[in-house]
Amino acid sequence: MEEQKTYLKRMAENLEQLDTKIAELKAGAEKATGEAKADLKRRVEDLRGTLDVAQQRMHEFKGAGAEEWEAIKGRAQKAWDDLNADFEKIKAKYKK
Repeated sequence: MEEQKTYLKRMAENLEQLDTKIAELKAGAEKATGEAKADLKRRVEDLRGTLDVAQQRMHEFKGAGAEEWEAIKGRAQKAWDDLNADFEKIKAKYKK
């Protein structure tokens, strides 16, 4: 059970940090122009939606039993990896 608490704490911290990075990316989108601005804003909103779902799921995971936890942990890690990878792709594309 301690592993679960530690994992959830680390994931919550990761999600909080990513939330901050998304806010910074959103601020950068305001400086963009034309089609790039519209595309970046759309992508940031998509990321924000995915992040919100991930944060909700983290709260649901807190009540998981030991057997459920192993299955949940794998899905949670994949979701985090995908979300973080999406953020990095967007950041790299619009970094200037």
